[in-house]
Amino acid sequence: MNENNFIKTHRKTWQELEDLLKHGNFKTTDAARQDRLHHLLFLYQTVSGHLSIARTRYGDTNTVEYLNGLVARAHQAIFVSRTKSLSKIIRFFTRGFPEQLRKASLLFFISAGIFIFSFLFSFAVTIYRDDYALSFIPEEYMNSLNENSIGSNTNLNYSIASVVIFTNNIQVGILAFALGITFGIGTVYVLVQNGFLLGALSAAAVNRGMGYIFWSLILPHGVPELFCVFVCGAAGLLIARSIIFPGLRSRRRSFAAGGKEALFLLLGTIPLFVLAGITEGYFTPLPINPLWKYAVSLLWLAALILYLFAGRKKARNI
Repeated sequence: MNENNFIKTHRKTWQELEDLLKHGNFKTTDAARQDRLHHLLFLYQTVSGHLSIARTRYGDTNTVEYLNGLVARAHQAIFVSRTKSLSKIIRFFTRGFPEQLRKASLLFFISAGIFIFSFLFSFAVTIYRDDYALSFIPEEYMNSLNENSIGSNTNLNYSIASVVIFTNNIQVGILAFALGITFGIGTVYVLVQNGFLLGALSAAAVNRGMGYIFWSLILPHGVPELFCVFVCGAAGLLIARSIIFPGLRSRRRSFAAGGKEALFLLLGTIPLFVLAGITEGYFTPLPINPLWKYAVSLLWLAALILYLFAGRKKARNI
């Protein structure tokens, strides 16, 4: 194919990329922006292929110079858009999420309170009557603790103390969030159920003289995971509040606004869940002095408080 035919064949695609670069308006935040970026990336890759062919076949010509400039402009547009998107994500986790959580602080404390009250109730009942633990936890969990109660405390089954309780914490968080649509009833149920589970199991471990080891296996990853569960519970309660108390807005508009805010809370927990999972997988099982594990738990708690406090300080300085 000679150069003139090559130009005629692909001129439409080049013009489309030209128009998109001129009128794409990638600075906006509307829903169609992502589609424009995807189309820009497709055209960029296509025209880059045309540039490679033109360089090989036609050498240093005006066509090659034009395509080189067009590809460079498209590359710049893509790079700037991606950089802005990355900065928005960083800004969300450093400022947006802490600010959103502070706005929902009352719901966060209600969520935590429901869990803690349920924990204390099942803990107290099980400490008083060990056989009542079966009212809160499955029989196989108790059997596993009984099998590991003979001998040294180090015989405590890590898979029961940790994996059984927290492996599905992301699922628990998502359920607590999603069940807000049941007017909060499902959210409260999830929080109560998991509070009962942890309280009864920890009391059963204490009754068998394994409480010290038990909590050293739970707290290092349990502090951030429980924080995330409380946040997800607050997100579910936020959805429930938007449905039950729409205020001056229609119930539909109130639900849409509340759902958006709740989703931001849920998304903010993802990195914390990941970091907690890394802690659970690589640090918690280490055969080290339990005091080090308690120390890491305190560091996690301090880091979470600092994260929220630092975000508040930055927001005030803006």
